[in-house]
Amino acid sequence: MQVLSRQRGFSLIEVLVAVVIFSLGVLGIALMQLKGAQFTKQSGSRTAAVVQTRSLADAMRANPAGVYGVASQSLIAAQNGLLTGSYYLYDGKTTPDPTSCGNPACKQAKNDLLLWLAQLKASTVAGTGAVPAGQITVNANTGALTIVSSWNGLIQNTNGATTNDQYQFDYQP
Repeated sequence: MQVLSRQRGFSLIEVLVAVVIFSLGVLGIALMQLKGAQFTKQSGSRTAAVVQTRSLADAMRANPAGVYGVASQSLIAAQNGLLTGSYYLYDGKTTPDPTSCGNPACKQAKNDLLLWLAQLKASTVAGTGAVPAGQITVNANTGALTIVSSWNGLIQNTNGATTNDQYQFDYQP
């Protein structure tokens, strides 16, 4: 009769199971790193858009005649608070042209818009379509100027496509 001795070490199956478990853990960590990088980039774009939108509002504060669409500050009172003729109105499509203006308030407003759009484009993630982009309209409910900055959101929706993000700010002079 032969006595079987106890085997030492690991079997091949045990080693394969350990490798699979370790690999899943490493893949999970890699996925977390990838998502973390995406969220960091998204956060940076959001921060830049907020800063650029607030910066444009500060430029508007420095040019009240341009906000009301008049040649000088002495003519603001005649507007009765209406901003429908503001030099800062921007449809998001046509490039603002300072050379088309006949007074300094208009030229300054168009230069402010050009700078805002350039900085928005330089500091946010470019996406598809007209993004990054901006738009300024008169809010029908409040009468304020609504500044909208848009950029590619980088976060995928259920279809796997990235969606555009935006930040909106109402400026009441």
